[in-house]
Amino acid sequence: MIRFIALAGALALASLTLAACGGSEDGGERRVIAITQTDQACTPASIDLALKEKVTFEVKNDSDKAKEVEGIDGTKLEETIIPEKRTRNVKYTAPGEAGTYKIKCYQPGGMNTIIELKVS
Repeated sequence: MIRFIALAGALALASLTLAACGGSEDGGERRVIAITQTDQACTPASIDLALKEKVTFEVKNDSDKAKEVEGIDGTKLEETIIPEKRTRNVKYTAPGEAGTYKIKCYQPGGMNTIIELKVS
């Protein structure tokens, strides 16, 4: 019985350690990039990414209204709704071709901000 408890404890510790390492389900490390939404705008205005870099956008809505983020002009980022006063994590992989890509950060029927993703 003591062996079983020790083994269960070791497995629990190992799983917590792996979870804290920040890896992703697809096997690669992801840099976390904070995006903040307010009633006036979204920040930052631009983000530098490496070719094919895997990132997680941590989108925090500091507003009292729901906001959204989505890729535009060919940027492959699915539309995501961020409820008021909430945070959502959105995974993104940069294209394999250098260029400037765009994310629209907005309130439906209200303000919008374009965030430039500069991939090189």
